[in-house]
Amino acid sequence: GGCCNLGAINLERFVDKNGNFMIDQFRDTVSVGTRFLDNVIDYNMDRHALDDQKKNAMNDRRVGLGILGLGDMLVRLGIQYDSEDALQTIDQIMQIFRDTAYETSVNLAIEKGKYPNFKWAGYSKSKFVKNLPKSLHSKIKKHGIRNCTITTVAPTGSGAIVSRVTSGVEPIFATSYKRRVKENDGYGKSFKEYTVYHPTIEKLFRTDENLPTHVVTSHNIDPYFRVKMQGTIQKYIDSSISSTVNLAQDITVETIADIYMTAYEAGLKG
Repeated sequence: GGCCNLGAINLERFVDKNGNFMIDQFRDTVSVGTRFLDNVIDYNMDRHALDDQKKNAMNDRRVGLGILGLGDMLVRLGIQYDSEDALQTIDQIMQIFRDTAYETSVNLAIEKGKYPNFKWAGYSKSKFVKNLPKSLHSKIKKHGIRNCTITTVAPTGSGAIVSRVTSGVEPIFATSYKRRVKENDGYGKSFKEYTVYHPTIEKLFRTDENLPTHVVTSHNIDPYFRVKMQGTIQKYIDSSISSTVNLAQDITVETIADIYMTAYEAGLKG
């Protein structure tokens, strides 16, 4: 009976003209996003098809605030996706993301009440909750929290197309691709072909010829690094992450199995 109440914040929007990440604006947006999704729960309360869904939404107030535009953000910051610098940067950003979202949910509990199923004895056993900063720990114990889960990274496929950025935790898939359109004359057998550039690439570099070395795409990134990136982000996500690992056509079954086991051993939830 659970519901999929999701929203995503576009990281690319928080890089200023000088290539700096705008931390204060990001905090404000995460806070607004958390409040927004909590309001959606109430807005939808009488729109559920089944009583079970309504009760679940009412008693757990589950939301999933996530991200998109990670690949574009890194390009605008001048950081290569598959680098230690990228891992450190996203680690700092996601820590701010988690702490702000949780702080906001506690403040909402003070303002409007905690989610009805909240019980500190059970809630505090969660490994994720144990890793929260001590100040948040104390506040949740004292006031409760408005939402049973707050963060996730959904695929954000359609949202990313609308926002013209990369989806979820993904790197840029391709800097450009060829699009074919049927021409009217020629009875549908002749096509006009043109190049479509990834929007951020077009904005920054106009074409994808002679791109700087920090611009990398899905198929050039080591699949094991994708597990590392997901692991870094996962520390700050209380639900799960949607992540695609792009592989070469001649990949072996054993390598695929090994990638899965590496993710499993790192404690990833996918």
